[in-house]
Amino acid sequence: MALRAATPMAKLMARSITGPAGARGAGEGTARGVVTGNYFNFNPLPPQPDLLGKPLVVPDLPAHKRPKENWRGRFQRLLVGLRLGRQSAGTRLRWKMQDTLASVVASVSAAAQRPNRRAPAARGGGTVPVVTVRHPYHLRHVFDMLPQIPDEVAAERRFLELVLMRILRRYGEQVGLMRGGAFSFEAEAKEYLLAGFRMERQIKQFTNPDERFAALQAIHTAYFHGRNYYYYALLRREKLNPENKLFMLFSRACYFNARIDWNGELLEKPSPRSLPDRDTMMFYIQRDRTVLTRYREDPDFQRQIKAILRAFPE
Repeated sequence: MALRAATPMAKLMARSITGPAGARGAGEGTARGVVTGNYFNFNPLPPQPDLLGKPLVVPDLPAHKRPKENWRGRFQRLLVGLRLGRQSAGTRLRWKMQDTLASVVASVSAAAQRPNRRAPAARGGGTVPVVTVRHPYHLRHVFDMLPQIPDEVAAERRFLELVLMRILRRYGEQVGLMRGGAFSFEAEAKEYLLAGFRMERQIKQFTNPDERFAALQAIHTAYFHGRNYYYYALLRREKLNPENKLFMLFSRACYFNARIDWNGELLEKPSPRSLPDRDTMMFYIQRDRTVLTRYREDPDFQRQIKAILRAFPE
């Protein structure tokens, strides 16, 4: 973890986030902390034990289902490339989606074995970035984009979700082989979220600045991994335990992490800019069959879900 805990208790809190499979790494996306020499890490690196030894290759992507660009779109790209035309915001969005799809597919193809390579774009003679995928976090910018894609490009959104599902399934198979047993995003998410919840309940006990800083970092990292792994479980279409409380824990994790300021201090209220909006929360609900089933059958659960949604900005 990318923090220097100055006391034994702070070191213990830092180690407590190692989670279900051993020590966890951190690195990118740091911000200066309130304790001299410490940096708060808002974007932890993938958990080291979950990194594949080789780049992920997905051989069975349904390329025939990929939305095709029509002749009018290809002609517009040609004109823009020659600086002879302009494009609307809707057209730019569609092109962005086409290039994102091309980048994701190229990144998990058999040819994507080296980082910092580029592949041909969908149209127009350009290129798109290719990344080496050894963990879903290496495509996190795409996963984060998915809930924000509007209905205007619904066909591209559906195909992107299908591709991401295939990627997650293949990743799960490969990490399971690496570990020597079945791999479940649901099980990993549960352990991370419960670890964050247990530490959150103890946060008031930490008055020493170093210990409190380390505790907040540990909670944030646990909730960060738990939130993402829950999301991956939904996209992978894992069959979740009907009695699970992952959505409740997921919502709590979103809310708590939004209370952590840029310098590592805990705010009284969450920053609205750090919270997912209600449409995004609905995106998760619509993909969690256990939530939908309980919502239809349990009036008390309905009220809980409505109360949760009201806590997030419109």
